[in-house]
Amino acid sequence: MKRILDNIKKTLNPTPEAFDALSKAMEIVTLDKNDYFLKAGQICSSVGFIEKGSMRLFQSSPEKEVCSDFFFENSFIGSFASFLSQQPSLVNICAIEPCELLVMHFDDVMRLTKEHPSLRRLADIIVQEQFLRAEKREAALLLHSPEERFRKILEEHPKLFKRIPLHYVASYLAITPETLSRYRNKLV
Repeated sequence: MKRILDNIKKTLNPTPEAFDALSKAMEIVTLDKNDYFLKAGQICSSVGFIEKGSMRLFQSSPEKEVCSDFFFENSFIGSFASFLSQQPSLVNICAIEPCELLVMHFDDVMRLTKEHPSLRRLADIIVQEQFLRAEKREAALLLHSPEERFRKILEEHPKLFKRIPLHYVASYLAITPETLSRYRNKLV
């Protein structure tokens, strides 16, 4: 719990009152590998920060699952669309590794961001980051070839290949596991 709160303190320098209120609103939640933080169809009533572990965000249909994002330590986790609208989620969020999270519930987030300007700033930063991630992901899928997407992810996020099962990485890149193997063998 210390890492997340230390990062928030360094980044935002909140007032002692705001920092204390934030600390009290967070609860530690642990997830085992393959446990869900959120299932499609549920309303995202809480959001959190990953203190330890990794998670994936994905959509599923009867035919397949498509990974849209991966999250590691210090990442913010939740479905923004569902959380902000309080409507059922279109996405699933599941632990890839055992995880320790710091979680806050909807009412606490709304109260904290209303009462403390520095925590409102934190919320704004998180929302901005998520929009930038989503736009970057969409652009990569539309503008780059599968091999270019593979090379870019290898350069920017080499830890994916150490911590994430390859079939999830292939799904994220919108390629088959066999194609991913060919790209990896080509570069090695």
